[in-house]
Amino acid sequence: MIFSSFTFDELTACYKAPKTCNVDDVWEISDEFARRLPTIPSDRLVACFDDWKICGIGEDRATGWPISDELARRGQIRNLLVLYWKDHRWAIHDGIEHVAYHFDTPEVTEFMRRVLAARVNDGEDLYWPVNYLAKKCDPSALKQLSTGRYRNQGSLQYQTSVELFGKCKYRPAIPYLVDSALNDFSWNIAGAADDSLHALYPDAPKDFDSLEKARDFYCRRAHQEGAKVSCKIRQNR
Repeated sequence: MIFSSFTFDELTACYKAPKTCNVDDVWEISDEFARRLPTIPSDRLVACFDDWKICGIGEDRATGWPISDELARRGQIRNLLVLYWKDHRWAIHDGIEHVAYHFDTPEVTEFMRRVLAARVNDGEDLYWPVNYLAKKCDPSALKQLSTGRYRNQGSLQYQTSVELFGKCKYRPAIPYLVDSALNDFSWNIAGAADDSLHALYPDAPKDFDSLEKARDFYCRRAHQEGAKVSCKIRQNR
């Protein structure tokens, strides 16, 4: 189905009655709205964070970050950082944080630190500012990640957070890695925990015969160094 001739309103109506537009998958409609984002003024794009109907598409795990990606492409980050402190809507805060996350600059780093210090409401418990700073091995950000409070993030994204404990050699995360992350139902998370634990315990076997043996090894080592873990050391078999 070619939507190029559809007006914005006509395309929006397709969401309610996709069959009338000969659409089998509503993602075709959101994809078309995403293609049109470059034609929308920046102030209107920012408004879309609070009301997805303005752009015909929002940001979530299914669609990704189409609006933030487009704003980041335009490079107008300074104006957005100023706007962040003037607008008190959590959805706008969240969206601007997504845009800022694209930029690895001193200005954005300071912005993320200020956001954390102010405990701004962004609807996501400040995950993105925390993760941004944790990627720089900031101890306070890593400490927050190691609480496990952000496990509500998608497993593919959260996997990248768990990997940071090993990258940053952050040993205070060992209890969380051993007691929780290594036992996660997601193989992505459990695998990331194993990678981090290998970095923290470089003398560990390169490969374990089973996940149970990996758990036993790390539980024993954690107890040996006095880490506050709740896992029980099993007898060698």
